[in-house]
Amino acid sequence: MPAMPNTNDQASAATKRQKATKALRQTKTGDSNQNTSADKPDQQITPTESYQAELFPLPSNQQAPSKAPKAPTKTSRGEPSKATNAQAQPEELLDPSAEEFKELCQLAQKIQDFKPWKFMEEADVFGVQDPDTGEIGFVSVMGLLGEFEAVSVFRGSGGLYAWEDFRSQLEFDPKSEQAHEMFFEIPQFQMSFESGRGLEKRDREVIKNSGLKFGRKKPCFRSCRPGYLGWFLTNAEARQLIYTLTQLIDVAERFSVDESVIPLNVPPKEKDFLIRVPKRRGSELVWEDQIKTIEPPLKNLVPFKVDDSILGTLRELPESGSLEIDLFTLPARVGGPNERPQLAYALLAADSASGFVLGFELLEATGGSDLLYAGVPEKLADMLNAHESRPVDILVRSRRLYEVLDSFVTALGSNLFEIEQLPAVDQVKKFLFKSIGMPR
Repeated sequence: MPAMPNTNDQASAATKRQKATKALRQTKTGDSNQNTSADKPDQQITPTESYQAELFPLPSNQQAPSKAPKAPTKTSRGEPSKATNAQAQPEELLDPSAEEFKELCQLAQKIQDFKPWKFMEEADVFGVQDPDTGEIGFVSVMGLLGEFEAVSVFRGSGGLYAWEDFRSQLEFDPKSEQAHEMFFEIPQFQMSFESGRGLEKRDREVIKNSGLKFGRKKPCFRSCRPGYLGWFLTNAEARQLIYTLTQLIDVAERFSVDESVIPLNVPPKEKDFLIRVPKRRGSELVWEDQIKTIEPPLKNLVPFKVDDSILGTLRELPESGSLEIDLFTLPARVGGPNERPQLAYALLAADSASGFVLGFELLEATGGSDLLYAGVPEKLADMLNAHESRPVDILVRSRRLYEVLDSFVTALGSNLFEIEQLPAVDQVKKFLFKSIGMPR
């Protein structure tokens, strides 16, 4: 949850940033890193298909921001990797001894020493356009409260606004279970600083091979995708993160003396963001500031698929009372030791009065959360058909679940309500988590 500044002149600082933001929006662009030695015209970085399709993005480089990163080195199999092979083999992890990891550790050490979380809030977000894919990653620095020091990079407009929704839910209810579920749907990179207990063997190998010394808290790099738990970086992901962290240092240094570098944004009305944009001048990369309006991505609501004949059958079933429905993550990871760990989701339906479990089904979201939710009406129809009853009222506490079930429940002839508490469902979940030794 974003921390509020403790300064007494907060209003004055905000006014200054608002004026500066207005000026930036009028000019729209402005060079930051100049390279007068280059006499060739700038070449615009063109977004690739992966950017246009809003897949997975972000950047890479360590020392001089004007230089492109070194060619890819080794993969986790110890073989030379091809520069454009990231899409063909997206899960071929970067070897802990690779040069990209050494660059990432050097950047992590600089950031840890500089401590941008001392003067930047989570809401001081800016973007970095990836020279390789054209996709924009949105950077948020965490740690102002001293609890968790990290840098998150939200991938594309989808990641940015998923994070905004997550923050809004937490502000509304700091203990929100819905926010817990939403977090796992945010595509992002994270560089966090962890104690030894928070590191895995591969993380320790990365640090050891970097040749650098860290204190009690050491860097940990993760790639997070919807439907999965955090996982190690691929070659392409590492390159993207190098670009981003390099630009974070540049922006943070300027922000420390002039907060107007990053425009004040109060979503949903204000959508203008500082974007660090790369241009090629000969063999060099030159970065400049641009102010861009970032709109939320269009929501692709997949219509529910339940045959009319099945709906007709369900409408004729005898009525029952109220049914509570919930879709949630289980505290478990699915997959082999060398595979990106999947999240396990569960769809649970329980009778409000008796607590009887009408249905329980394990699901996965590896095809994306949209497809996961789109399949819920059909799953619910199967549960109702199996128990030969049609609830008068169906109760949910998730806005997203409500939106997915709305048309189906209307066609069913039942009533749909969004409420805060689901006592019967929570009782079952409590027993479930306790039985597997993982209370929640």
